[in-house]
Amino acid sequence: METPSVSGVGWISTRPSGRETPMTLHLEPAITAGESVKQSIPTGFRQGWAEGGGTGAAPFGRQLRNLRLQVGLSQKQLARSSTLSIRAIRDLENGRVRQPRADSLRLLADALGLSAPQMNRLTHDHSLGLLAGAAEPAMSGPFIGREQELAVLAAMLGAEHHCLVTITGIEGVGKTRLALEVAHALEAAESATVLWLSLDDDRLRSGGGRAPLGAPEQPTWLREIVHAGSDSRRQLVETIGESNGLLVLDGARPEDGLADLTAALVAACPRLRILVTTRNPADMPLDTLFPLAPLAVPSADTGPADLDTVASVALLLAQTRRVQPSFRADPDVLADVARICRALDGLPAALESAAHWSLIYSLRQLAHQLTTEPLSVARRPRAGHQPPDAYASVHHTVATLSSRQRDLLSAMSHKTSCEVDGYWSVPEVADTMGLTAAECADDIYHLLILGMLRRVDHHDMAMFKVLNIVSIAGRNAIAGQNAAA
Repeated sequence: METPSVSGVGWISTRPSGRETPMTLHLEPAITAGESVKQSIPTGFRQGWAEGGGTGAAPFGRQLRNLRLQVGLSQKQLARSSTLSIRAIRDLENGRVRQPRADSLRLLADALGLSAPQMNRLTHDHSLGLLAGAAEPAMSGPFIGREQELAVLAAMLGAEHHCLVTITGIEGVGKTRLALEVAHALEAAESATVLWLSLDDDRLRSGGGRAPLGAPEQPTWLREIVHAGSDSRRQLVETIGESNGLLVLDGARPEDGLADLTAALVAACPRLRILVTTRNPADMPLDTLFPLAPLAVPSADTGPADLDTVASVALLLAQTRRVQPSFRADPDVLADVARICRALDGLPAALESAAHWSLIYSLRQLAHQLTTEPLSVARRPRAGHQPPDAYASVHHTVATLSSRQRDLLSAMSHKTSCEVDGYWSVPEVADTMGLTAAECADDIYHLLILGMLRRVDHHDMAMFKVLNIVSIAGRNAIAGQNAAA
């Protein structure tokens, strides 16, 4: 049986039997040579039935063509980038050359920007992997201070066989970057293939408009998985099958209802691991949560010689040197760096913004500005478009809190603690709020999972403090919510 689909994209065939069978997507020419377009056909994992019958990977030429279209290259452009001839590209895609030479495969992999593990798979078994179907975000810059988290997550999703992990935390704490490093680690260690789905852009959620500049294009079928119901989800299950893969759902929100989706995928795909990043885990299972704390910040008594061993200081210094290669940090400058790191809570995104602002302000000026207009330093410089307010997501997070949680957050933000450096213990918060220790512990746990608090251990006691960013960005939100209540 054949079912027509969109003209120029292809048609779907199924094999009649007494049970459900996977589908084969037969691609037909959608463009002429030299024309560059984006393609929304899923590639990677497996394509169902191979043309010769039975299960297996799609022919190499079809996969190569899909990947070329996915990155927006024409045959002529790919030929130029790979140094192969246009005729060679055409013959490979049309199946006239069924056993491409190893050096040609390496040239193609390099031109298409494949990672080392993907290049290895392309060279040895002609499998392009999952990233052909959904591009991961482009990220650069140093990866500092997350080595322990990376090792733990890679072990959980690898040797420890956790099927689902949910990274939680405040905006800018580095959830996406950590997930990206985990994906690369699994891809390198066990040749796991990765499918990346970004959920955090409103235009992609609504199905209209294009992704922001620098963000990867998302194929239509992927955008529909979370919101379009069972048909699209069944397509994803059929596509994944028994592949050894990692599905990354980046930027999830409570309204996505991912608990049911992830449970269904894990049950149907025995070798699939799922990594979710979110600011609010909502109904995600408790045993999957991995709260990501801000980077460590220097204490007031940390000496100049030890400052660059503190993760947040090391990151800010590295980011500043990226934009100012001649930058040198003397003891006075290091003191200003420490003040900036403490004021910005060790949040990687805020520290990166501060490094960019160092092009027009000295670090001393930035440290002073943080005492009067901290969010002006935490936001990224405007580059021809109007970005959202810095840490506007804090307002939305506050709106999800109960009135008791907002009162607790407000008290910890604005009242003076008797404990060291303004940190609060659970008993002290309970006494201040007139709550039982159990009620207080529940609320502090919830705020910690949302990334609104920092925890330190002092004399064998856990202590908590509201992030400066939360105190400032959430002040009006707390007052407004309490007034409305």
